[in-house]
Amino acid sequence: MRILHTNAAYWPFVGGAETYLRAMSERLVRDGHDVVVTATDATGVQSFWDPRQPRLPDRETVLNGVRVIRSPVSHLPFSPWSFYVLRRLATDLGRLPFNTRPLLDRLAPHMPGVPALEPTLEQIQPGFDLIHGVNVALEWPLIAGWRYARRRGLPFVATPFLHAGGPTETPGRGKVQRFYTMPHQMAALRDADRVIVQTSIEGQILTGLGVPQERIVRLGMGVDLEEMQDGDGARFRAQHGIDGPVVAFMGVLTDDKGIVHLLRAMQDLWGKGGNATLVIAGRPMVPSTFERAYAHLPEDQRLRTRRLGLVGGQLKQDMLAAADLFAMPSRVDSFGIVYLEAWAYGVPVIGCRAGGVPDVIDDGQDGVLVDYGDEAGLAMAIEGLLSDAERRRAMGRRGRTKVEARYTWDRIYRGLAEAYQDVVDAGRGRRRGNGTGHAPGH
Repeated sequence: MRILHTNAAYWPFVGGAETYLRAMSERLVRDGHDVVVTATDATGVQSFWDPRQPRLPDRETVLNGVRVIRSPVSHLPFSPWSFYVLRRLATDLGRLPFNTRPLLDRLAPHMPGVPALEPTLEQIQPGFDLIHGVNVALEWPLIAGWRYARRRGLPFVATPFLHAGGPTETPGRGKVQRFYTMPHQMAALRDADRVIVQTSIEGQILTGLGVPQERIVRLGMGVDLEEMQDGDGARFRAQHGIDGPVVAFMGVLTDDKGIVHLLRAMQDLWGKGGNATLVIAGRPMVPSTFERAYAHLPEDQRLRTRRLGLVGGQLKQDMLAAADLFAMPSRVDSFGIVYLEAWAYGVPVIGCRAGGVPDVIDDGQDGVLVDYGDEAGLAMAIEGLLSDAERRRAMGRRGRTKVEARYTWDRIYRGLAEAYQDVVDAGRGRRRGNGTGHAPGH
């Protein structure tokens, strides 16, 4: 098959959608398929609204057999503030009780702004069998891929990574979900030939919003276990001067990821005499409430933290091998690959009853779930795990077993390849039956 993947970013950009897309694209190439990825030159998520961020230099390259074509991100005047205003306008329009889709369709090419994307798609040598759009939060590449597919009469697959926010009663659920379910976003998902979801929670939400149940395929995320074997926890502890338990966090340092709640929960434990070290891997967003909270830590508590910035490779493996538990109390994860990475090292995890995480973590079995924003409950969960080594080991073993059975990239890839073959075969059947493909979309 010849396959076109569209997403706002691609490796070396670090993110869940990008990790997924890279894992799937490279496996498709290994199986003999021709894969083209169209993305942007963004180096990080802030690149989409902040023109001061660095850009990736190569417009076209081949990475591990995958042809990657990058279009430059464009910014409106007065960015980043203009982007914030535009995004707020779009979400407000999406909640109005009348048809605002025509206006949202006009705004979509600015979310993010990639004016060269559609011309780039048209210039690529035709002959694709299937188009796959990823990440409905940064929707323009997904929507542009959908429009391209419908103009060409080709099957379209979407992996939206919809962030549910949390249970109905969770504060902020609507605030989170509205960024993923605007009318123009849902039009693409309802029309897709297959919608790949990570959890049953995500699938149920999309079904309730009009995506046909029979088109939804639940796959999940994965890790390469063979690449998760070389961590040296003793080396990490020695390099960073750590003596005692390690609580690890890895992710973007934002309120939605729960890093400030985690910092305050650790403060509570340190105030009671706890000797755990909080290891923080990730970069803050600007403006950053985390930086303000961190700056107000007493000096003795700041000495109980280690800030690593973005991590990868050996440092990431060593950090996970050194961890006694992993905590990311987020409300914005459709799945959370980092939990799998911790489990690969036999480390129990703490997450929130939000997003797709309750479908990933079995509360009390391989980790602990807390309510988003419940700092006292989070502190209690951390204290309980740190005080019971046997419980931690048992949870970590169960997590590792779960990953081995369900969440390796090879297993996820087999499911995706089967979904691809199904929609391509169905499309060929329709063309044989009536001589046409899909009617062109918008």
